[in-house]
Amino acid sequence: MLQMERMDLKLNMWATKHVLIVMSSLLMEATPLVWGKKLPNCSYPAIYSFGDSLTDTGNSIAAFPDQFAKVELDPYGTEWPMHGADRYCDGKVLDDFLEFGFRGTPNYPYLRSIAGVFEYGTNFASAGGSARNVTGWKPDNGFNTPFSLNVQLQWFQRYKVRIEVYYYYKNTLGDAAVVAQTLPTEASLNQSLYMVYAGFHDYFFDLYEKKRTPGEGLDSVPDVTAAITTTIEGLIAAGALTMLVVNLPPLGCIPALLTLYSGATGDQYDEFGCLKELNLITATHNEVLSDEVIKLRAKYPKVYFYYGNVHDVYTDILKAPSKYNVTHPLKAACGYGGDYNFNEKVQCGETGYVGNKFVNLTKVDHAVAAQYLSFDGIHLSNTANKAIAKAFFDAKHITPTGGFKCTPDYSRFDGRT
Repeated sequence: MLQMERMDLKLNMWATKHVLIVMSSLLMEATPLVWGKKLPNCSYPAIYSFGDSLTDTGNSIAAFPDQFAKVELDPYGTEWPMHGADRYCDGKVLDDFLEFGFRGTPNYPYLRSIAGVFEYGTNFASAGGSARNVTGWKPDNGFNTPFSLNVQLQWFQRYKVRIEVYYYYKNTLGDAAVVAQTLPTEASLNQSLYMVYAGFHDYFFDLYEKKRTPGEGLDSVPDVTAAITTTIEGLIAAGALTMLVVNLPPLGCIPALLTLYSGATGDQYDEFGCLKELNLITATHNEVLSDEVIKLRAKYPKVYFYYGNVHDVYTDILKAPSKYNVTHPLKAACGYGGDYNFNEKVQCGETGYVGNKFVNLTKVDHAVAAQYLSFDGIHLSNTANKAIAKAFFDAKHITPTGGFKCTPDYSRFDGRT
């Protein structure tokens, strides 16, 4: 009873503050920009990304190939590039769409040792990596890795040093200084876009593996958002001048969690069929993160901060799924059984038995997957990521007003190769 009263109080407090935040946002939309520097017109020479499995392009499988083996196999990548491509998606993650919109080239993972092209940026995100610092990590421990945001920041700091060293010797030795990779220019590091899209792992897997209750997940919000803020400030200290801080999709609409908490009663679901208690965690995280970005804008007037609202793009799709050609907003495209097409015993990319039935989840038609918001029941689909990126480029659900203020290149958004 006390727990329910506690959750009701937090819901009421959040709802009251949320109204104030909405009013504040409306005022912001009507107010001319007064912070930061003037944005160049689509002139980002590179994008650097930090986060977890929602945007990792191959770091975790590079470090732990056995632990993350299935992401390199079908049906991952069935939409793009038509084979497993080290992403937890049927196609492009948000990082890919942003890269294509700005430059038309993919963003390679930091740990890639063969054929990596880093001229247009680098992906430091790690599937299984938390926003909070990892302590007590053990090898082959499920979906976890030790590559939390603080480690990703250290990677970038070392990356920057090595680039500076290379250009020092290049300027000293001229053509005698040879490197086998394409690297960004030293000057471009300060002119690039830095994206931090983190926190999903902290909440989702604690709930999925039942390490925390929903109430405990809610209580962890300050620690998660503080870790994100610390990373942002670390990037600024390293020279970043343009930040894209991205919030999280609604946890209560994720098929795996809807399946796990299927014993909920009718009044515990919202109008879309999502779990209110889990959505409160995401809403609180996003609210605190938004407040932190406002504080950072005041603290660092020479840094330009975007705040990308993934949550509201996702909600737009739930309100009008047919507008996005989505027919199954709460089910997994690659899964089996139950109301949400998800079973933890046999997951996407696996084969096995559910009861007496043999299940093969190694093939999914790309056209079918395009009708879902979640590909594997945990991660967002190509369709969802595309909608998010397009909204940002169209200056929707992104602040300050006007978004990127440029004409994006959509030519590869629907490409399959």
